[in-house]
Amino acid sequence: MTTTAVPADDQVAICASLLAELGHAGAALAAAAACDDVIAAIAASFESRRLRAALARHPLPTDGAGIDVVALEQLVAGGKWAAALADQWRTRVLPAASVLVGSAYGVACMADELLPSTWDVSRDLVVVVGPGLEAVAAMLADLGQARVLAVVDPSASSYPPSATVCADLDEVGHAVRLMFPCAPERVVVRALDGTAADPQQRAIADAVHTALCDLRVHHNTIAAFSETWLAQGAANLDAIARCPSVEAVGDRFAGKPMIICAPGPSLAHNVGQLRAMQGKAIIVGFSHSLRPLRAAGVVPDLVVTVDPQDVRYHFAPGDLDGVAAMVNGVTVHPSLFQLGAARHLSLASNGALDRWLYQGVGGGAEVPGGGSVATTALALGLRWKCDPIVMVGLDLSFPGGKYYVDTSCDGGAHAVVGDDGKVAVAGWSEGFRAMKASGGPGTPRDRVVELPGWHGGMVPSSFMFAMFHRWFVETAKRVAGTVRLYDCTEGGSYKEGMMHVPLAEVLARLEAPVEVARVLDEAMASIDVEARRAAAARWRRSTVSVLRRAGRLAQLGATLATRRDPASTRRLPRVERALSAALAGHDLVAMLAQREIANALDAAGREGDEASYLAASARLLSAAARTTARVCDALTEVDRVG
Repeated sequence: MTTTAVPADDQVAICASLLAELGHAGAALAAAAACDDVIAAIAASFESRRLRAALARHPLPTDGAGIDVVALEQLVAGGKWAAALADQWRTRVLPAASVLVGSAYGVACMADELLPSTWDVSRDLVVVVGPGLEAVAAMLADLGQARVLAVVDPSASSYPPSATVCADLDEVGHAVRLMFPCAPERVVVRALDGTAADPQQRAIADAVHTALCDLRVHHNTIAAFSETWLAQGAANLDAIARCPSVEAVGDRFAGKPMIICAPGPSLAHNVGQLRAMQGKAIIVGFSHSLRPLRAAGVVPDLVVTVDPQDVRYHFAPGDLDGVAAMVNGVTVHPSLFQLGAARHLSLASNGALDRWLYQGVGGGAEVPGGGSVATTALALGLRWKCDPIVMVGLDLSFPGGKYYVDTSCDGGAHAVVGDDGKVAVAGWSEGFRAMKASGGPGTPRDRVVELPGWHGGMVPSSFMFAMFHRWFVETAKRVAGTVRLYDCTEGGSYKEGMMHVPLAEVLARLEAPVEVARVLDEAMASIDVEARRAAAARWRRSTVSVLRRAGRLAQLGATLATRRDPASTRRLPRVERALSAALAGHDLVAMLAQREIANALDAAGREGDEASYLAASARLLSAAARTTARVCDALTEVDRVG
């Protein structure tokens, strides 16, 4: 839940005002109900709903500072009474929905019945399914409901323009994923006829929930790693200039087979078969699967690493001997560009958070990969037009609790399911614990889920594994008919859309030689290293100059917004326009300040008065000033070190 950061005394005043208003709304609801004035009761019910959402955003400070408990007791009691009354009102028996939508009076009743007792009309999401609820959607829009999705045949839809019409589950998911940075906190899915147990409504609710989970994972990942991505990306600028990106490969691998080796437990069953495939396919390992490959006598052609953490413990002396190249994400720990691989390539896998690193040198290669090294590797194979692409070791489950193949550097890691149904991972290596001790987010506890199994039935998995699983399924559906995708894991989960056959069947068909080293040498020769390094240096200096000016504009704007006098208020839009122009093309600044942007946009969109708008602007501009300073510090640190 996002709350507005205000001083404790102000927070108490806001709470007191909201509680008083909630008490008045309760009294109005009681009076309307007593005289059977249903329209007035519905209006009071909506007001109660709005105020309860506002109180959820502005809880009383927990430290007790500035709180007069005695003065608040009566207001709190009145608020609780009003909330209980509204909840009781919602239990009244209404006619069937098909009857209610036949009159304006019934539509008002249904709109009130549709929403739960706490609801934020500017943020929360209503999903209406099928025809019949057009009048309800229109009334909700009149009441300020900002987000309404209508899942209906677009050619026959008569929903109002305020509703976003979605033809199917895919469009629902896409629409929800665009609700960023202020994602919905509550969702209602409703059809004219039917209940939440109906298969269509259940499928739509699942699609919305999945998309919201994507948004939260994305938000949390950025919050956890954005500073690391900035510092490490800036430190890697020279290495990015010296090495070609994966774009330099062009179509040289088009039509060549690629085998992607993940470190799941099932890798132990068929990894030995890959020895005979060297030179007949592009064998791709990850830092976590490199040691199991070497233990089986397999030398991968490429080792892909995108994790921003310091994963040097994944590499033992000699592991990279014979490896054609490391393919590093541009924000990996800088030490990975210093490891003894014969060649290095780079790619950007985190959107705006790292594609900016190619602005100075050109030749950027954005490979959006769904959040894991395995998804990035498949995205890379598709970018290079490899065919077929074969997955092994991609369990995305933990059979018997095992997380990785035994020969991995974290082969002892295992899943432990708690009484709450959430899974944690124990048995990590000393190297892993040392990495975590140096910083970064802690290891999460995920909800346990089940996925369809490679051999049938269901297999145990986690929420995060399930998110990656869905990415593979959606990608397979998207590229169907253009490339052959094989899941030869022979264990773990089943990925719909891929062909599931034993590895030996696929390997028997691969005969043509693949000259990986020669192709990479051609890619290396295609870049002018000195010109790229000089361009990167010029870009750093230019960017620092532009962002320093932007920082000064942001600070000036924050000062003007704080003053709130007429002259400052008139001047503020000009400063904001100049700041917007200065930051054009520098998406990183916004990504680093996403939490502040979300809070400011949320407040500005919800509160319509000028004072609230100016307060939100001041917070947003102050965040821009801080963020531009952080980017400048990171880029100038590179110059000082260089």
